[in-house]
Amino acid sequence: MSEDNGKPSASNRLLHEPMTHFVVLAALLFGIYGISSLGGGEVLEVRQQDIDARIFMQELSAGRELTQEERDGITALYIEEQILVREAVRLELDNDARIHDMLAQKMRHVLSGEVIQPDETELRAYYDVNRDRYTTLETVTVDELVFDSSDPADEALALLAAGGEPEEITALEPGTDSPLPNVNRLDLSNIFSDGFSDQVFAAQTGEWVGPYISNRGQHWLRVTERAEAELAEFDEIIDRVRLDWIATEEDRLLQIEVDRLWDDYVIVVND
Repeated sequence: MSEDNGKPSASNRLLHEPMTHFVVLAALLFGIYGISSLGGGEVLEVRQQDIDARIFMQELSAGRELTQEERDGITALYIEEQILVREAVRLELDNDARIHDMLAQKMRHVLSGEVIQPDETELRAYYDVNRDRYTTLETVTVDELVFDSSDPADEALALLAAGGEPEEITALEPGTDSPLPNVNRLDLSNIFSDGFSDQVFAAQTGEWVGPYISNRGQHWLRVTERAEAELAEFDEIIDRVRLDWIATEEDRLLQIEVDRLWDDYVIVVND
């Protein structure tokens, strides 16, 4: 590299100018276009605004302005993607069930993309209609007592019937005890069974319910605390209500558009 008094030459400064990179890239694209035209190749048109959008999103992700070299790289990658997509379509690689699923999902987003933001009146109306959705389930906190044996001693069973404490009962019959805090009917149904869950919720506080037989032994439960079902206050869950409203409205608009598209087609099912 030739220098005068330690300074880069004019040619070197020119090579590092961003405008030079842009001119070279433009000349390359025009050259490819000219060669393709002369050789009868297929013309691929790309939109600068699509490239700019890619650059903008990358700058947003990086949190800084991209260098010209990075911009040129994104431009080249975008053109490469468009070429590959064009070739994939030409080779009918898009005729694939997975591709169809992705395109259909994308189309659903496009068709339902006109949803506007609701005002508070609409949100309150939606909240009132869907109160069940925002009402917590009734829950209980229970003590669980599990006998190691499937046939515990009569003394232990008598103490159970009298509402004895777990440590008193396990002193008569080997077993383990532990709490199950804040469980609802579905929780107990998943752990045990629907019938046993209903028995527990129907029992009085402090009353032992059982037995439920499993490979661990005999299970007995008693309710120690109850929390009734409660409707959440609108102001506390307004963001959740807004998301639910938007999702419902998207589904409604989507179904309208899909129904309209059905009318544009004659469906023939070949045997």
